[in-house]
Amino acid sequence: MSIAVLVLALVTLAISWLGLWLPLADNLNIAAAYWWPALVVAVLLATWRLRRRQVVAPAIIVLIAALGTGIVLFGPILQAAPPMGHRTVHVSMIEYNMLKTNPQSRADAEWLAAQDADILVLLEASRMQKEWGAVLQAKYPVMVSCSVHYPCSTVIFSRFPLLAHDALAGDGDADNRKALSALTARLDVEGTEFTVFAAHLDRPWPLGEQENWIEPMRKAVAGVTGPAIMAGDFNSSPWTHAVRRIGASGDFRLGSGFTTSWPSDNPALLRLPLDQLYLRGRVEAEFRTGPQLGSDHLPLLIELDIAAGA
Repeated sequence: MSIAVLVLALVTLAISWLGLWLPLADNLNIAAAYWWPALVVAVLLATWRLRRRQVVAPAIIVLIAALGTGIVLFGPILQAAPPMGHRTVHVSMIEYNMLKTNPQSRADAEWLAAQDADILVLLEASRMQKEWGAVLQAKYPVMVSCSVHYPCSTVIFSRFPLLAHDALAGDGDADNRKALSALTARLDVEGTEFTVFAAHLDRPWPLGEQENWIEPMRKAVAGVTGPAIMAGDFNSSPWTHAVRRIGASGDFRLGSGFTTSWPSDNPALLRLPLDQLYLRGRVEAEFRTGPQLGSDHLPLLIELDIAAGA
């Protein structure tokens, strides 16, 4: 039995590492926060049971491989922020996938407006603009979306002045996730240039074509300079190889940790961290999930501190 556990552990670890090259294998890593601790415990027990037999050395090797895999997958959570300096600017923000079939989108918009956040990053929002538009556009002087030639559902609202923005929607209906649904907005936050990168990725293969948008995302984030955040619905966990490559391309570090947001009606331990926040430069964040609204995602309530003049 113990040897069977070790063999199963080796197969699982091999599939996890194959995710570096194969999107289907990387799907296993979406749930790594669940299977990896169980795998380590199982290998520890197997090693203990085999301690007096000649196969204990291979068991220890499997245990070391399991621990190394955990360090690689979850290492981004431990990345430290650079020194912040003496003066910081505080910014409140909400990231929320509104769900394009949301039956109470206007009520959700009224809730968002009542939170009085400085910045909103909304996903799957454009189809319901008639319902929420009057509520949010009356409150925020800046609204930019990723729509150019095709419908695109990612929107940024800001009470800070807009310096520039760039829509990254691909050739296709991004509103239906048939193209990249992303944009950047460069804002003047009390004299500090600050970039907000918002994105909504498709689901991984075979449910979607997420792998097609990884390289365009990497190229886009590589061009971001200065203090910035990247937020959105990545339709995957932050410890998959695909999502980790995106953040690394722009020197972003994970800011939202193990915070889980989907599906919204599940207990926290049975949700996945599809909605994520990444930080770049001298930026720190505190975050929590908001209440269940009309979407299958929970909103992320984010408090940012940005080093002045960073």
